[in-house]
Amino acid sequence: MSDQAPSRDDDCVTANIKLTSPGWDMEFKLTVPAGPTTLKELLPLAQLLSDAVVNATVQEVEQRGQQISCCKGCGACCRQLVPIAEVEARHIAELVASMPEPRQSQVRARFADALRQLAEAGLLDKLHEPERWHREGATEFGLQYFRLGIPCPFLEDELCSIHPDRPLKCREFLVTSPAVHCQNPTAATVKTVPLPLRLSPALAEFQVVEFAPHLVRWVPLVLALEWGATHPDPPADRTGPELLGQLMRNLTGKEPPAMPTSESNGPPSSDAVLMGAG
Repeated sequence: MSDQAPSRDDDCVTANIKLTSPGWDMEFKLTVPAGPTTLKELLPLAQLLSDAVVNATVQEVEQRGQQISCCKGCGACCRQLVPIAEVEARHIAELVASMPEPRQSQVRARFADALRQLAEAGLLDKLHEPERWHREGATEFGLQYFRLGIPCPFLEDELCSIHPDRPLKCREFLVTSPAVHCQNPTAATVKTVPLPLRLSPALAEFQVVEFAPHLVRWVPLVLALEWGATHPDPPADRTGPELLGQLMRNLTGKEPPAMPTSESNGPPSSDAVLMGAG
């Protein structure tokens, strides 16, 4: 991260952030509200940072002569159990609620059908109790889910219908192995692309499990609508700079430069300006 002092106007704080990896460096100018802010207001920044890290990593992979197998129309991974951060679950629920009819009803029906199939397979109760499948084996539970072949409720003609709003976990899942192996994945046949920085756990780490601080709270994407309906937004009890600082700590493991705070409030910028990448 950079050590350049942040600037401030009456309502917002802007900081220059530098992210580095062995293969590239990127600099961003991030603007957040100076006053009380919700994590949801920072979600667009997290999405943009995730896209930037993924794009830089893809370029690095291709420079080594490898090819990303993921492409438009290949929806094999869209039948996996997708864990998302609580703030993303609220966003998904609000996104569906904002859809016009009849699309909204169609999407809600797909969610309901997915839950019905999970219940018939005996997995729905476990899905509501993630501590159980962590204890009994998250990998095996994920494979059981995948074998059911339940498509993501947003998958249409093997394409993501909410691509700009898709979860961070979806953005960060890339493979270089032949796409045919994704239909029956094993550790030996599917080669995922490791990312030097991952926004999905950094965002989820804002919520930890009280009895197990080493675990974070995830919401299965397929439960996002019912979870969002019963878990309203928490109050804005931290400032934008405080939230951005924690996001950077979660992401990099390093302490960010001190940022000024203010009691004033204002809209965040959802733009992170890519200054350069090596």
